[in-house]
Amino acid sequence: MPERSRYASAKNLAIVLGVVVVVGIILWLDIATGVWSDLVVLSGLAAGLVTFLLNATIIDKLIARSAARRWKSVNRLAVSEILHLVADERTSEIARGKIVPRLLPLASRDADPDVCIAQLEHLRDQVMYERSRLAETLSRWAQFLISSGDNETIMEHIGDITWQLDLVRDAALEAELQIDESSFDALNVQISICNDAIVALECELRDRLVEDTRLRMRDAR
Repeated sequence: MPERSRYASAKNLAIVLGVVVVVGIILWLDIATGVWSDLVVLSGLAAGLVTFLLNATIIDKLIARSAARRWKSVNRLAVSEILHLVADERTSEIARGKIVPRLLPLASRDADPDVCIAQLEHLRDQVMYERSRLAETLSRWAQFLISSGDNETIMEHIGDITWQLDLVRDAALEAELQIDESSFDALNVQISICNDAIVALECELRDRLVEDTRLRMRDAR
């Protein structure tokens, strides 16, 4: 089981245990002391608290889990499509589990300013192309991902990458104006941060597919 799944399971278990303890204390006070009969306002607040905790920790999660099971095949399609988006199709074999993320190349300063400008223009074109693909894919799948399971992490990664691509574009424009060592160093810092975000998304998507495959194999037995 991926680390993310183990952490999520432990967190959910801790929350449920906490809710059970709170509800148990409220019931014990009612049975042992009858305090809620004397304090009508507090009893109403306690009842509201119990209802909220049950909805937030159990009922909502059961509904979300049911939706995730019902739409798991479509969810896998969405994850696969986004993974194809960030993978290098020339070197990746996604069906076999070999995934190489497509990263932005680091910029190198050349003695010829024309060569530098051409390189930076190509980088900006690539950045805008990647950004438009990510934005288009997210707009197509966002509503489904929100309503069909625990996909917030995927959407956050995509949002981080989109924002970082904007920073790379701005740094490339600055480097084109300055064409000095410091501006290229600043650009490469932004490119490295963006590449790290791409790798993080790729790892998250790969873990999702590995977990989905494991569950499918378990259900098939």
